[in-house]
Amino acid sequence: MTKIVRLTESDLINLVKRVLEEQNTNESEITEKCWKGYTQKGMKTMFGKKYPNCVKKESVGETDEASSPAQQAAIAINMKKRGIKPKNKTLYEDEYGSVEETEFVVGDLLTEAEYQGRKVTLNKPFLTPNGPKKRSVYVKNGKGNVVKVNFGDPNMRIKKNSPSHRKSFRARHHCENPGPKDRPRYWSCRAW
Repeated sequence: MTKIVRLTESDLINLVKRVLEEQNTNESEITEKCWKGYTQKGMKTMFGKKYPNCVKKESVGETDEASSPAQQAAIAINMKKRGIKPKNKTLYEDEYGSVEETEFVVGDLLTEAEYQGRKVTLNKPFLTPNGPKKRSVYVKNGKGNVVKVNFGDPNMRIKKNSPSHRKSFRARHHCENPGPKDRPRYWSCRAW
């Protein structure tokens, strides 16, 4: 038995619109697989089309292995932010035989050390507004001790964008061979 339904003109227009919308959403939905290590959690809409929302898998035993020093640094930073201590600490031995236990190693570079009782970041210059010089940096010297190196004239600007200024400065300071990292000339040449 066939059922007859009476529709008004407005009901018919609404029905056609709904059917067309359903067809459009099915066509605009893109079904792509997520990358390895990612799972799909619902769909997201971008530019009028629906895409799979791929989220990184979170496993219970998340590995802290990295294939590059950059990944190792990112993992260490994230763990530090979350307050998680690494399972195994790294022993760092510099070229002079000084061995130190540390949690913050990027490749072969030590990034944090202790200077006068406080933790400092190594090899990263910082401004010293009230200091004896314009900038300072903490580095390890030849004996393996952490030292503070001050460099730069606080009353002058660096004009390294001018080729003639740059050439003169680098020649005057012998920047082709700047010397060890624990000397101000090394860091001034590096800035130029």
